Amino acid sequence: MKTKSLNSVLKISIGLLVGTVGLNASNLDAKTIIDTKCIACHTPTAKGLSRISEQRKTPEAWFMTVDRMQKDHGLVLTKEQEQSVVKYLADTQGLNYEESEAFRYILEKTPNYQEDFKDSLFVEMCARCHSGARVGLQRRPSSEWDNLVNFHLGKFPTLEYQALARDRDWFDIAQKQIVPYLASNYGNDKKFDLKPIAFEGTWNLFGHKLGSGDFSATMKLTKTSKDNYSLTLNGNFVDGRELKATGSAIVYSGYEFRAKLDVDGLVYNQIFAVNPDTNELSGSMFETLHPEEYAFVNGAKISNTQTTILGISPLSVKAGTSEIITIVGTNLNKNIKLSDGLKINKIIEQSANKIVLEVKASSKYDVKQIDLNINSKIFENKLTVYKKIDTLKVMPSYAISRVGDGGGFMPKQHAIFEAYGLLAGMDGKIGTTDDINIGKVDAKWSIEPFDERAKEDEDVKYVGTIDAFSGRFIPSFAGPNPKRKFQTNNAGNIKVVASYKDGAETFKADTHMMVTVQKWVNPPIN
Repeated sequence: MKTKSLNSVLKISIGLLVGTVGLNASNLDAKTIIDTKCIACHTPTAKGLSRISEQRKTPEAWFMTVDRMQKDHGLVLTKEQEQSVVKYLADTQGLNYEESEAFRYILEKTPNYQEDFKDSLFVEMCARCHSGARVGLQRRPSSEWDNLVNFHLGKFPTLEYQALARDRDWFDIAQKQIVPYLASNYGNDKKFDLKPIAFEGTWNLFGHKLGSGDFSATMKLTKTSKDNYSLTLNGNFVDGRELKATGSAIVYSGYEFRAKLDVDGLVYNQIFAVNPDTNELSGSMFETLHPEEYAFVNGAKISNTQTTILGISPLSVKAGTSEIITIVGTNLNKNIKLSDGLKINKIIEQSANKIVLEVKASSKYDVKQIDLNINSKIFENKLTVYKKIDTLKVMPSYAISRVGDGGGFMPKQHAIFEAYGLLAGMDGKIGTTDDINIGKVDAKWSIEPFDERAKEDEDVKYVGTIDAFSGRFIPSFAGPNPKRKFQTNNAGNIKVVASYKDGAETFKADTHMMVTVQKWVNPPIN
């Protein structure tokens, strides 16, 4: 029962906004709701209601704003009214695709993503408490960014006493340096341009699920009302396991796709964006209760007349060996050729959406990148023939796992690791921009103490276990552990080690993982 309760909480905290009903003007007029309920605090101006009309945001950000108005300022809305208002604001004051593109990782819940903003002052002043993407997914004029700075100080009065704030005149810097920076980089001088996309129909998908492998699927969307769809997904992992799901979806801002699915009794979410210029989608699919159980997804409608490749599995073939290669895309049912180094032995399957080939790699090349020619369109360097890898790389480069359960309401947060084989590129050096990634390899996994303190505290003994084959780390239970020194919890500082044998040589690589305590605040945009 606790899991069910928590599941409901997490659905809200992730902000998927897909508890859909038919949001049509006849029963839920969002503009009327805004004009009657919001006008009590937001005065009318030439542009619209004060504060509200000056901002543009993603649906998740509008959800957070409307939710805060209810919690902090006494706004009373039904769930249906809330959904309608968020939908209206996202459709009239949303972000354009190109404005959200650089920050998709935060909306799509990419696990263990490490931001890399070049402006150190912005990081210290803004991105030390929340992601920089949370800022980048808003558009405001200078006056509104200044209002937000003042709001921060009023809402969080201890802000100036925190690290990286108490050593400086935080408020003065925020007003005189950060506000101009934000207005310059994330100003609201551009208009939102709603470009409706024809979602109804069947989409071809290619994805990679962490710890589970590559898959392809078709996703059929049937319109139930304006911007609302029923969803059926049918597919398979490359090893033959089935992937089936049903659910519902809603579209915001013309291109922001949010869906809730039932996958073998588990609730999953999809967060996609469709590029209005190419009509191709990209995004994520993950378990609601465990967002770290995550898949990267690309897709296009099967009616797409362009020859495209959404994904290939595997990405490489060892020299002198045969392999089954799966190519997923659109308009693929034409002539296919491979460049020198890889020979087609047999076409096992070929349709507009998928090609399955049996191929044989030449033994004469140490490294050879292969071009694909499909329907007279060249796709360069899509496959690699190689004799042996040069090094092993573990992803992610840094991970956080969190203890959970143990009688509490927060679940464990897993961490999933994958090992990739790398080849030196033309420069013959590893660690440079021309390195060749041959794809995921079947490494064996183990954990070790990260440093002497972790060894002394026996962290490996208490933090949890890693599956030797999948790379999935499951942390231990939450709460004090009577068996540990000081009866402390099961947190720890861990080195995650991958081992892979390629011929006579065994390669090892590692990464850093912190196993820590639960995270209680999980907003839609961190």
